[in-house]
Amino acid sequence: MHRMMAPGATTEVQNYLNLTDAQIATLKQLRQSEMTALDPIRQQIAPLRQSLRTEQQSGSADATAIGKLVLSIQSLEQQAAPIRANFQQQAQAVLTPAQKTQLAALQSAAALMPAIHEAVGLNLVTPPAGFGGPGGFGPAGMPRGRFGPR
Repeated sequence: MHRMMAPGATTEVQNYLNLTDAQIATLKQLRQSEMTALDPIRQQIAPLRQSLRTEQQSGSADATAIGKLVLSIQSLEQQAAPIRANFQQQAQAVLTPAQKTQLAALQSAAALMPAIHEAVGLNLVTPPAGFGGPGGFGPAGMPRGRFGPR
């Protein structure tokens, strides 16, 4: 499933896309509606993932049982995909044409995230402020990544 943003964490995207407060309110409501629509699927996936973890950690893991659990989870995740796509279309419909252009640039930049994380990990680029990548420092100057707690 997708990772959720921190509640209320919209300042950066609001500034970048020049979103109005009304747009932010609408987008947050759409996101809440999406989460509500996905709840039944999430509720079905949770025990399957727990069973999968339990099976994998057992001393006598049953490959057939693991395979069935994985396929069940994948099937449910596939059911969630069109729901997500529908809500994403609704969210993008809230944007002006200029904001949609900015969003396309943001989407292109997001595709670079794996390379950026690796480059930061190799100390090839300086991470942006607040970036807690490998070897970086998290809150209160505490080491993160392989050098400290996650």
